Amino acid sequence: MNTVLWIIFYPFIAFFIGIFFMGYSRKFNARVQRRYGPPWIQPLFDISKLMSKRTNISHGYMHDIAILMLLGGTLLTLMFIPVPGFNYFTKYGDMLVIMYIILIPSLGMALGVGETANPNGSIGISRALMLLAGYDIPFALSFIGMAMLNHTTSLYGLIKIQQAGGIATWGIVTNPLLALAALFSLQGMMGEKPFEVYIAPHEIATGPMTEMGGKFLGMMFIQHAINIFIELTIFTNLFLGGAMNWVELIVKQFIVFTIILSVNVVFGRYRIDDAVRFMWKIPVPLAVLGILFIIL
Repeated sequence: MNTVLWIIFYPFIAFFIGIFFMGYSRKFNARVQRRYGPPWIQPLFDISKLMSKRTNISHGYMHDIAILMLLGGTLLTLMFIPVPGFNYFTKYGDMLVIMYIILIPSLGMALGVGETANPNGSIGISRALMLLAGYDIPFALSFIGMAMLNHTTSLYGLIKIQQAGGIATWGIVTNPLLALAALFSLQGMMGEKPFEVYIAPHEIATGPMTEMGGKFLGMMFIQHAINIFIELTIFTNLFLGGAMNWVELIVKQFIVFTIILSVNVVFGRYRIDDAVRFMWKIPVPLAVLGILFIIL
């Protein structure tokens, strides 16, 4: 019964934590720019408004299925991410499974945007897939390196190893090269500057979201909120020893997200070729060196 309740309420918990971070992101950017900024729960207001609208425009079945793949793939990934009190599905899927299913939302979105035939959307999604090829390689190498270091591909098992040994066994301490490579990759995964080129509102009218409105856009916002939680939790579990309770988890996520936002407000936007080149010139070699360090 406890497991069933977790399966039901886990997505809601992840969603509201993601909403908190989305609101924090707006406040952080505003304060750096010496503005007051919107309320912390403004993203929740935006989603409520979008979901209350009638959505009459559809570009075909693939356009509709794309949203289901986007949100469904994200929820499926969430179930394999262990958190304090819930790790039921980790026995059915390890880090290798997560590496595969986390790609479902991006690929689904690519199919849906292709159905719209909007040039801005097509440019945006092509950039997103190119950037995916940039950040996914070093992040996958970080996964592999941590698995080699701890002799397990189980994310839950990795957390237990780090918690049993204390801070000295955290991934960021035992192999800082892999942690740094994953942090660079995380910046790209979250679409924060300097890696937000696939959205580029002043250039391609928000890219993949150009033809999305009403409930479609609302569901994209919901997916984004949950995705923030997923990505921060993966990094926390891999390199910061996971968490013994939810307060510890949110604090660690908050610190990592603040670092990402600090980079976001300082740097401008890379071109897509520069973004991919950066990923392959810095995070990939760092991850390779981290793996060589483990081998040697």
